[in-house]
Amino acid sequence: MPLEIRELTGDREIGAAFPLMRELRDRLREETFVSEIRRQQEDGYRLFGGFEEGRLVTLAGARRTHTLSRGEHFFVDDLVTAGDSRGKGHGGQILRWLARRSEGEGLPRIYLDSRITAKGFYEKVGFHFHTSIPSWADVGDLLKLP
Repeated sequence: MPLEIRELTGDREIGAAFPLMRELRDRLREETFVSEIRRQQEDGYRLFGGFEEGRLVTLAGARRTHTLSRGEHFFVDDLVTAGDSRGKGHGGQILRWLARRSEGEGLPRIYLDSRITAKGFYEKVGFHFHTSIPSWADVGDLLKLP
């Protein structure tokens, strides 16, 4: 069944997306969710929802950006499908929708960072994996370096 996909713009509809986004980002808190989305929007982030029969079943947070390593591209920061709706093709549908949008903006590539558990899905829909591995460090640990 085709999804209705649209950008979520109002505080109420963004707030209503919290339970689904929380499935992906467990550090999020409901009381700060909308303000965190608004903060990211200052850098071009946009939140898109896929609805099946009026129910939000998939979310994608993405932005147009440019980096020295990748040039101009569309970056998917967040992609999640409701646990009870996985395996129905919703993730692929929202990615194709984002690809049409990206193509319309003249962007030839979409990039994202993936959890190892989602690697198979992303390969299946056409993503190519490189050798870079997202990583992080606590600032305090780096400040202890000699």
